[in-house]
Amino acid sequence: MRRVLFSALMGMMLFTGCDSGDVVEREVAKVQVRLEVENLPVLQEGFRYQVWARVGFQNFGSERFNRAENGGYLNDSGQFVQNSFVFEVDIADASVVFLTIEDKRDSDDQPSGTVVAAGDVQGSVATLSMSHPMAIGSLFASESGQFMLMTPSDGDNGNETSGVWFATPPRSNLAPGLSLPTLPDGWAYQGWVDIGDAVLTTGAFRAMDDHDLERPHSLPDTPPFPGEDFIENAPEGVTFPADLAGATVWITIEPQPDDNSTQPYGIKVLSGSIPASPATDTAYPLSADVQGISGTATLF
Repeated sequence: MRRVLFSALMGMMLFTGCDSGDVVEREVAKVQVRLEVENLPVLQEGFRYQVWARVGFQNFGSERFNRAENGGYLNDSGQFVQNSFVFEVDIADASVVFLTIEDKRDSDDQPSGTVVAAGDVQGSVATLSMSHPMAIGSLFASESGQFMLMTPSDGDNGNETSGVWFATPPRSNLAPGLSLPTLPDGWAYQGWVDIGDAVLTTGAFRAMDDHDLERPHSLPDTPPFPGEDFIENAPEGVTFPADLAGATVWITIEPQPDDNSTQPYGIKVLSGSIPASPATDTAYPLSADVQGISGTATLF
């Protein structure tokens, strides 16, 4: 009898302690992030993306993934997966969500320095942008520049329109043709020339008034500016000295180390055109042509 009375009493206490005015909703732990991202390029050579959530002073990462050509998401086995990525800890108190490119040789539990986009968490949503201070830091919407045609490395005056240099004339007193923001570690600029049958690289660079990081097609004697003479080591199917008449010139932002240095990664910032009848010692304009990465990350 006493057991029945005790059970009844406990039931009344529970009931009276949970009236409609005292209901407290329990917060469900957030351990997944759903990505909705635009213009995220496909990675090559084993490189992968990874989502990170910063909780306090610690960064917690998801499983790694790649982007498919059709815009879907792929796991490390190449299988299609959902755009929701699981964390092993509760990330409800995350202050920032960010997206990195990870080298296949990097197996630690810390994010790389190549942050593609980031966003501060508001409620349970982070608006991701490459202009976030943790990422690239700019949208490049108002940038511009100039380039000129010349082949300074070979001393041959007969092929002066076969090289692209991000400098301004006169050739006797060259000046930088670009004034772009300094990139954070993990990124570099790179020049490209689309000649129709092929896309040629002018090399990656970080400074506007110094040599680029490689000379794939020039001889060694070059001025201290980014650019390239297309006169040697022609890719298969291309004849050098290159005919650049009517070609398109780009500047992109590339991850470093680069997943595929022979093709653009996908973040284009400037573009310009070479006329059908090009001239040397002439400045040609580059204007903003941004294809940036943006989107949202939702915690749930």
